[in-house]
Amino acid sequence: MLSHLAVILLGAGALGAYMYWSVSGQMLDAVGLRLLDNVRLIEASLDLDDIRALSDRADSAAGERIAGRLRRAIKTNPDLASAYVVEPRGEAVRILATSLPDNASVRSDFLTLEENELLRRGIEHAVVSNIRTAASARAELSALSSIGTAPQHYVVGVRLDAESLQRSLRTLRLTTLVALLFGVLLALVLSRLLADSLQKRIRLLGERCRALATGQARPAGQTPIGDEFDRVIADFDATADRLREASAQREAALTALTQANARLENQVEERTQAIEDATHQLKAEIENRLQVEALLAEAALTDGLTGLLNRRAMLEMLVQAVKASRGQGGFSVILADIDQFKRINDQYGHGVGDQVLTAAAQELEKLQGDNRHAARWGGEEFFVLLPGIGLMEACRRAEELRARIERMVTPVRGLRVTLSLGVAEIQPGEVLEECLKRCDQALYRAKDAGRNAVVVARGNVFATMS
Repeated sequence: MLSHLAVILLGAGALGAYMYWSVSGQMLDAVGLRLLDNVRLIEASLDLDDIRALSDRADSAAGERIAGRLRRAIKTNPDLASAYVVEPRGEAVRILATSLPDNASVRSDFLTLEENELLRRGIEHAVVSNIRTAASARAELSALSSIGTAPQHYVVGVRLDAESLQRSLRTLRLTTLVALLFGVLLALVLSRLLADSLQKRIRLLGERCRALATGQARPAGQTPIGDEFDRVIADFDATADRLREASAQREAALTALTQANARLENQVEERTQAIEDATHQLKAEIENRLQVEALLAEAALTDGLTGLLNRRAMLEMLVQAVKASRGQGGFSVILADIDQFKRINDQYGHGVGDQVLTAAAQELEKLQGDNRHAARWGGEEFFVLLPGIGLMEACRRAEELRARIERMVTPVRGLRVTLSLGVAEIQPGEVLEECLKRCDQALYRAKDAGRNAVVVARGNVFATMS
């Protein structure tokens, strides 16, 4: 009983801790997303011309309009503590406007260390400061978003007072603790009642068993248990009689079995050797067949020259990725083509061309690591699947692959190999063929742009990354 009780208490404690961390984590993530939505809404409401006028000419009217928009945003969302617009200039940061009543009172240390660090790294999209640090240290939580492009780059930021978040977490901890204590108390009460009931029943059954073992009559004056224990007593007597009869029959059967066993041992020894010989032969045949089947399966899915997946295997992998993307996020694809590969074959021969393809495939495998998501798409084209990777990260990897190929050591002195790449990300609800078509169009645009380039397809818009 004590061990069961300990298991119940440990289970209740583990469940309570899991529920607290799960709910608190979801709460913190929701706060971060809400703060990001707020900074994006404020960024969309600001007029870039007013910001430029305030930055270039110190236009007080433009500054008042910006500050007014910031104050209205703070007023409509009581969770926000303040909002501001700044202009990063190298290591320095110029504060253009805030939601505070008097902008003149804003000191040079208005921005926190974490906000300054985010600005120094450069804001490419909306970001939020470390929400778990803000929640534990009772500091202000900040979110920043870029509202301009080079050469003048402006950033809007909002702050959330973490005190309300702390109060919610304290309430959650208290509620979890009360629920856990109530569960423990209920388990103690129920286990005590169950233990008393079982002890009484076991004691009554023990008295009946002792009376049966000593040949005495059933004790009088005892209250029947009223459940399966009554049937156990009756079955015990009947079982004892059957056991004595079965013992005699077992002795006779054991004698006959011993004689039969002696006859069978000789037959078993003879047949065992024959079976072992046949087993060894069959095992060798099975191993040979499995090796052949594995080689055939590998050959059906990989390209014989480069060792990468072939087009058929990659198409099957893409179909699976489309199914997985409906519930687990999207994926990106890269289509790469070796520039002027026909000239390499014509000038240096197909043997050198094959060596170039093999070397490019090796660079692609180094970039991919252990993930087998690269394939020879056909001829001098390669295809890369990036599950769970967004468009910007896919562009970074494509640029890294382009640079690797450009620096690659070639089998012929003076031969320089370059790569043109197209990058696309599957859109929600988009069929696979449309995504592959956009990626192929991006590749052709990279070719038309002079080769040795990365072109990204974002919807129907194409942009050259390098």
